[in-house]
Amino acid sequence: MTTAAANLVRSTRRERGFSQRALAAAVHMNGSAVADVERSAHDPGVDTVQRLLNATGYRLCAIPTRSTPAAEWADLIYRELKSSRKSHSVALRALIGLSDDLSAASGVIRVALCVAVPPPCGDARYDAAIAGIVEHHLTADGLPVPDWVEEPSRFLATPWETSTYTDQSEAPLALQRHGVWLAAADLASV
Repeated sequence: MTTAAANLVRSTRRERGFSQRALAAAVHMNGSAVADVERSAHDPGVDTVQRLLNATGYRLCAIPTRSTPAAEWADLIYRELKSSRKSHSVALRALIGLSDDLSAASGVIRVALCVAVPPPCGDARYDAAIAGIVEHHLTADGLPVPDWVEEPSRFLATPWETSTYTDQSEAPLALQRHGVWLAAADLASV
């Protein structure tokens, strides 16, 4: 559970705008305790994870899937872009991973994977792409789209051409709406 706990606590903390210190204070923990949880220094236990999540307005729950939620994909992209490598190819592959997971999930599970608000990726292009991919996969089956998809920060004023070979018409309408030109053919692993 250590890595899962780290991902959950970090992504919910960041999405809600808490610093590690502020979250620790909210649950009356030592200031370094949240950092320890987020770097998987030890297994914090379910009760501690639930306390931290409750402080951010979230609740720990289980859904019957092995797929990764959109919020965790966003956190992975954030960590990649913030790392010394800053690999956009890895971040783009994460977008494809999100698309693969949503494509493979059934209706209600697909919605559940998108309920938690993805924290900012540190690059507005990826925030818009995540929203566009989620909207694309949910609307394809007439499923409800979470409100966070419509946040102004999830739309680009200047379109992002993810590849020099991508034409706007090749991008699904949901991605075009968010200002992301990512071809439908590039949304799945090869």
